[in-house]
Amino acid sequence: MTRLSTKVLGVLAGAVVGVGMSAGVAAADHQKVDGTISSGGDSCSWTDADTTGNPPDTLTVDGASVNANTTCDGSKDVTLNNDPTISFDDAAGTATADLISVTVVSYGITCEYEAEGLTAQREGDTRTYTATDVTIEKSGGSFLCPSSETADAEFVFH
Repeated sequence: MTRLSTKVLGVLAGAVVGVGMSAGVAAADHQKVDGTISSGGDSCSWTDADTTGNPPDTLTVDGASVNANTTCDGSKDVTLNNDPTISFDDAAGTATADLISVTVVSYGITCEYEAEGLTAQREGDTRTYTATDVTIEKSGGSFLCPSSETADAEFVFH
């Protein structure tokens, strides 16, 4: 559970950071992002996290606002350790996060994971982006934590 949870949060943060919108879609003025991350049957989600701008402009996601609104099923406690910067490639329909760093605590076991360059794919002309089978690597924590995890994520800018 801890392994999957840590992976989930890392993927979530990475996907959130990597979410973008196409040039053909008008940018919203709200500068918010919602997200859901799933791994091994566990999931975490948040709503209304603050960003410094609107896609397709490069922006930063405020980690504190993600953490303030994150809920996970089960007994996990997940924390985004940084404020990821996201850049967008509208021609390719992708968004890429510079660095995602997360800590997951489950049943008293702490696992830390980091990933650089996580990419999410835009769904058509919407503001919804998905990342599937994303792998993040262990950067610290208990020996009980897996060396890497795989997760799926969905992010919506609004």
